[in-house]
Amino acid sequence: MNLTKKNATAGTVAERIANLRGLYGQPKATPSAPARKGWTDNPRVPADWRERLPDPAAYYAKHLHKLTRPNGEGWAQSRCPFHDDKAASLSVHLSHPSGGWKCFAGCGGGDLLSFHMRITGQGFKEARADLLKWGGA
Repeated sequence: MNLTKKNATAGTVAERIANLRGLYGQPKATPSAPARKGWTDNPRVPADWRERLPDPAAYYAKHLHKLTRPNGEGWAQSRCPFHDDKAASLSVHLSHPSGGWKCFAGCGGGDLLSFHMRITGQGFKEARADLLKWGGA
């Protein structure tokens, strides 16, 4: 892929990549996005907070009813807590550090943090702090 190829509305591919890096926690500002406050410069939140989240297997075992044993890739199934479910439509990844989840009935998907945000009704910062306490960080 040519990194200097222009898109009429979004700039070069390299500029778009730099914008995404700025958006997702990189402290460096880009031409279209200033440095984001609160993502990396908060002294109360450790820089490696993603690695300090609780073990997905222990977390999901506590929050889901009748979690099956994981398959060869680390995915286990359970009933989705976000809707009335008669069959196991929720899959959670127990062996990956991000703890991904996916509801095949249409509730969505994400990582361990987004699951905790949704199940507790907390915002990002509150859910992150709660998980860091739960994980023992």
